[in-house]
Amino acid sequence: MSLPGNGTGGPVRIGLCLAALSPLGLTGAVTAAAGAGVEVVDLPADRCFGLVDAERLADPEHHREVMAALRESGVEVGCVSNSRDTQLVLGPHGPHTDPVLAGSPADKRAYGQRAALGTVALAAGLGAPLARLMLGVPDLGRWLSWWGSEVSWQDNVSEWVDAAAPALALARETGVRVVVEPHPKQVVYDPASARALLAAAADVGLCLDVANLAAVGHDPVDAVRGWGARLAAVHAKDLQVWRQPGDPRGAGWSRYGPGPPIRFRALGCGELPWVGTVAALLDEDYRGVIYVEHEDALLPTEQGIGTSVAALRALLPAGAPQGRTW
Repeated sequence: MSLPGNGTGGPVRIGLCLAALSPLGLTGAVTAAAGAGVEVVDLPADRCFGLVDAERLADPEHHREVMAALRESGVEVGCVSNSRDTQLVLGPHGPHTDPVLAGSPADKRAYGQRAALGTVALAAGLGAPLARLMLGVPDLGRWLSWWGSEVSWQDNVSEWVDAAAPALALARETGVRVVVEPHPKQVVYDPASARALLAAAADVGLCLDVANLAAVGHDPVDAVRGWGARLAAVHAKDLQVWRQPGDPRGAGWSRYGPGPPIRFRALGCGELPWVGTVAALLDEDYRGVIYVEHEDALLPTEQGIGTSVAALRALLPAGAPQGRTW
């Protein structure tokens, strides 16, 4: 049986995360996506992007307004996402998240929960099968072992399950599947933590960003294997890692924790083995959407998106393979 977001056995589709196009507004963003040859998008519901009205995420009238823009462009929403606003569900609740909402931890948690519920409601209203929720992480100190203490990362997993319960209940009622994405600011940050959370939350799927995993030292080809029907979506971007002494020059460099500086690039402009990664996805019978996520600071947005879409299109079968015919 096909779960929401897994595809139905047809070809893998190329999608686009719209965050990079948010300066164009919703109509401009979906028009640009269609112009890039993309038919399915990840629509961010975060207030900061301004593509939807964050105060009206659960409003059916707003759903109709968004659907009108989508129909005009011929683009459909495969996933509604939220990473900035929903981060406040689990935090951190200090000055790190004050640009999203300045207030007490209770105020921030309530704000995050409203955003999570609204994101699921918007996905349901638009007919999107997936809602990608990034709920934050309560205690990064649990990465480490502490002498004499039984504290572990599993405590973060348990807190995530409790905090996500309202959004998961709404998702079940509305036929939407909640998915999580590995990221160092989340409870799910690597394959092991992903397996732990998926074991604790049977309804949840995985949105796999192999560049995020490679940025913290995991093999991107191995990372896509073994998820089965729990793999609901894939993000595609490339990665450069700075291995020289001193700080790197140029735009886009950041750090994912204590490791070396990294920056994300358009597909084919970094060092990730996307030929092998796409082949592994096909071998695993993945038939969902691979969403281009443009975060390249060196290329103009339109060029970076076009480069990544073309690279994926060259790697994905355009029809049924005939195999060897001689």
